[in-house]
Amino acid sequence: MSTRYKATIMYDGYDYYGFEKQGDLKTIELSLNKAFILWLKEDVKIVGSGRTDKKVSAKGQVIHFDLPSYIKPSGVKMALNSFLPLDIRVVKVEVKDINFHARFSAVKKEYRYTINVGKEDAFSYRYAPVFHNLDLAVLEEALKLFIGKHNFRGFASAQVDQRKDFNKTIYEAYLKRKGKFITIHFVGNGFLKYQVRRMVGILIDIAYHKVTKEKIIEIFNSGDPKISHRVAPGEGLVLYKVYYEE
Repeated sequence: MSTRYKATIMYDGYDYYGFEKQGDLKTIELSLNKAFILWLKEDVKIVGSGRTDKKVSAKGQVIHFDLPSYIKPSGVKMALNSFLPLDIRVVKVEVKDINFHARFSAVKKEYRYTINVGKEDAFSYRYAPVFHNLDLAVLEEALKLFIGKHNFRGFASAQVDQRKDFNKTIYEAYLKRKGKFITIHFVGNGFLKYQVRRMVGILIDIAYHKVTKEKIIEIFNSGDPKISHRVAPGEGLVLYKVYYEE
């Protein structure tokens, strides 16, 4: 009887074309597939909690997979890390009930977007795009408008399947500053493709006084992604944590 495993992984996504496998392109899922083949000499189906885009990183991405026989979680972790590139690390492995699903069992996710508002340097560009002279007080006020249940069609990629449920709930949306970096935190029950990056994009426009915070309400009401045209760079975004019922 097969054994289901839940693995929490972290990765630096800057050099990758996202999480999901896309042919021979360098992706996180392809790297995981290759690690399993090198280890077990067979392909193992991997299911992620969700996709991350090109250049987007993760500190708490979750995957599940089934192995034909039981192997200690510590052994699974050690084996995978020995075959994975150093910018992808398995943090934790757990045995779960066969009904556990990395995506459908998740109850909420936390994303964080970091911006460098100070001097540029060679050690942060991969993780924090530079935006100078932002009005952070205005940005924080606008950020509050995302909290609650809304139709996020206007903040999603135009390529998202129109049959999807665009109604998502944001439980928390707040900003923290540390030195020259600001980090915008979003906790919600689910996120659409490009949603967080478009939300940050409109916040940047608001902080530059290009539009007012009422533009967010306009996008909610219209559902038109052309209005939220600025998509913030992928390298500032991190999937920080995926939450499950205990």
